[in-house]
Amino acid sequence: MNKQIYRLGQIFLDSAVAFLSCYLAYLIRFEGDVPPTHQSLALILPWVAIIGRLGTQTVFGIYQQIWRLFALKDSMRLLYAVKVYSISIFIVTRLIIPQSDLSFTGIPLGIVVIDGSLCFLGMAGLRLARRCYKPKLKVSPYQSSSKKRRVLVIGAGYSGSKIVQEIQRNPYSSLTVIGFLDDDSSKIGRKIEGIKVLGKISEINKLAEAYQIDEVIVAMPSASNEKICNIVQATQGMPFKLKVLPGRPEILTDTPFTNQVRDIQIQDILGRPEVILDFSEEFNGQFPSAYEQVFESRVLVTGAGGTIGSEICRQLARLKPKTLLLLGRGENSIFKIKQELSRLFPELETVTIIADIRHKQRMDAIFSIWQPELVFHTAAHKHVPLMQENPTESLENNVFGTGNLAQLAAKYGVKTFVMISTDKAVNSTNFMGLSKRLAELTVKSFSVQSETRFLIVRFGNVLGSRGSVVPIFKEQIARGGPVTVTHREMTRYFMTTPEASQLVIQSLAVGKSGQILILDMGEPVKIYDLAERMIELAGFLPGDDISIEVVGCRPGEKLHESLVNDSEQAFKTEHPKIMGVFEAMPSSDAWQEIKQELKEAIDDNLSSEQLWERAIHCQKMWYKIKS
Repeated sequence: MNKQIYRLGQIFLDSAVAFLSCYLAYLIRFEGDVPPTHQSLALILPWVAIIGRLGTQTVFGIYQQIWRLFALKDSMRLLYAVKVYSISIFIVTRLIIPQSDLSFTGIPLGIVVIDGSLCFLGMAGLRLARRCYKPKLKVSPYQSSSKKRRVLVIGAGYSGSKIVQEIQRNPYSSLTVIGFLDDDSSKIGRKIEGIKVLGKISEINKLAEAYQIDEVIVAMPSASNEKICNIVQATQGMPFKLKVLPGRPEILTDTPFTNQVRDIQIQDILGRPEVILDFSEEFNGQFPSAYEQVFESRVLVTGAGGTIGSEICRQLARLKPKTLLLLGRGENSIFKIKQELSRLFPELETVTIIADIRHKQRMDAIFSIWQPELVFHTAAHKHVPLMQENPTESLENNVFGTGNLAQLAAKYGVKTFVMISTDKAVNSTNFMGLSKRLAELTVKSFSVQSETRFLIVRFGNVLGSRGSVVPIFKEQIARGGPVTVTHREMTRYFMTTPEASQLVIQSLAVGKSGQILILDMGEPVKIYDLAERMIELAGFLPGDDISIEVVGCRPGEKLHESLVNDSEQAFKTEHPKIMGVFEAMPSSDAWQEIKQELKEAIDDNLSSEQLWERAIHCQKMWYKIKS
């Protein structure tokens, strides 16, 4: 009932504007003295205008708009509706009616122009007034007494203005924007959304102190890591809190920007720009775009509750698959990603499956029931030290589990099977890396004779993942140190979770069956330097506030990782940021024999050294057994 009254009120106001605009147009055109030949029209047309304009605007969907959200796109639609009626009434009165009544002279062009202009300005003005109107809301004594945090926004562009708009529209916001900072000299001194651009980014500390700033928001999604790093270093030791709007790969366009503002994270200052992949992009290869392959497909993600698995699910959800199957062993993590996807993508069908990939009978039933067209296999044991102490778990889960999935993918006609691998599979010195290398060879062997396209995506460390050093360093910093590093010269390749997930999905568009794909990850990063940056990011001085201790390499750990082993050769694919790896294909007949030998080695309870030798032997067997 209230909505109907509200809508009728809008129609009444538009009717009043239509009537007054037409009436005033005559008075203005004839300077208040309407000649007798036009007096009858001056009395009739305002009433006609009410019916004509309301009808035209209904056709254009004007009354489906929400006035308090009136924006440029809505104003253009309103302008088109006003113009269509004005042109129509001019044609009818000047070209059609005079053909049957020669004495009828029609409406002067000046009146049509004045009427249309007044009508558009009046109706647009009403809507803008409603948008600007902020009703006084009752707040609790606690809310009224709480002090709003004073904010500086770095970046006087689209993102910065959006943040200001959202803060100004929200009466419950605990923030108040004091000013902008921007390095564009032409913007300094000018106002955006009523907020002044106070100066350049280099003046941040001086201006923050002068205006008693509590919080600084970096609203530049396209800013380089180097620029963010410079801001972090420049504000070291300042009392305000520094936050950032995520980069373009992370940002959600359908979510308010203020809800996405977060603390500065290590990936923001890592020193390498994030790679952004376009899923709709067509390449010169033989495969459609990743979007075309995922759209309306049944997609299975194993390990869907993990860091990479859950991010792949988020990215896939935006590509509108028909069904997204979330498979994992940990019920809590699967429940969490299911709830998140249901909230963000309510139209998407998601199915939760709690299962262990080592149980072939259970996995066979899942493939039989759901008939997935695409499989993204992320489930794996990843902790190097833990797998050194529990090598049989590493081999059973990473090798046998992957073999089960690859075999079922071939059996049930899966179109594409994508396995997630790691740089630790290259010249492996630990059980985790060796198990992933054996899994790579397993998947490659199934690609020799199967119609299913089998792909392997290999990348380095993922920032913030459960097996990454980042959460470990965070905990150590939170405890006050020391931060432990195994070797001062140790390096690793790093990438963000969105980057890794996008690479996995984009492999659909460029990878040929049996290929290993790797991302152009730039230069490796020193772990010691990473520790220093994280300490600085937390607001401390490395060595003074929090110490860094070098504790020595752990069993199976290498100083430097590589993405290509001695027997492989990298080559360019159709995508400029994705490379392929060429090597001889393993035997397609070796899987059962290697699986049996590994199983016997595990059942015999061999020592770690003996089990390592047997696994290395199995690795060599792939190329000795003839197809």
